[in-house]
Amino acid sequence: MIQQLAEMISGAESIAVLTGAGISTASGIPDFRSARGVYSDANNVNVFDLEAFNRDPSIFYTFARAFYPKVRDAQSNAAHRALAEWQRRGKDITVITQNIDDYHQRAGSDPVYTVHGNYIRSTCQRCGEKVATATLFPLIEQGGIPHCECGGVFKPDITFFGEGLPESDWDASVNAIHAADLVLVLGTSLAVYPAASLPGYRRWNVPLAIINRTATPLDHEADLVLHDDLCLVMEAITT
Repeated sequence: MIQQLAEMISGAESIAVLTGAGISTASGIPDFRSARGVYSDANNVNVFDLEAFNRDPSIFYTFARAFYPKVRDAQSNAAHRALAEWQRRGKDITVITQNIDDYHQRAGSDPVYTVHGNYIRSTCQRCGEKVATATLFPLIEQGGIPHCECGGVFKPDITFFGEGLPESDWDASVNAIHAADLVLVLGTSLAVYPAASLPGYRRWNVPLAIINRTATPLDHEADLVLHDDLCLVMEAITT
């Protein structure tokens, strides 16, 4: 099946890749909904809820005090690097990620569309001022809540529950999948909507390949499904 996948990739001119938490867990970043994920801790239930953030931003920043250093210090893994390497070898690849980290970008992929936002920048909820989130790390790690000069609270540009998805990234993702002649789904259970609907924007005759540890609702539609270690599969295809 890995050989079959390699042939699909080799024969495709334009590939759209949708990635989820499973591609970043290999870098040491916890997912959200597994038995050991972020939401398995009752204290984290509302950390990405916009209403809760507006009411009491300390809910998020108590969580971020430990979470931000993990995301900052982790590195791109073999799966991230494989996608970037395919691009360097001349493949037309568009990466669409549900993840809020920047490991695709660090590996060298471009473009990368972040349909759930990204932690890299933060925006003042009062005046709209934007800053690099890294500049807020020292205060957050000391237990503080970052405020703008205007008095507003900075919120990371992560899409919280209660917010719309980033419109430009969403539209670009839909267009990329519709234009592709191969769609790859890597490390996502396709359980979170509307991102899970993205593979449905492919043209009717375009093949779909899914690599994920567990089954997804689209397995029955896919031309190839691998329930295997994502990094090992991607390394095998790339070498």
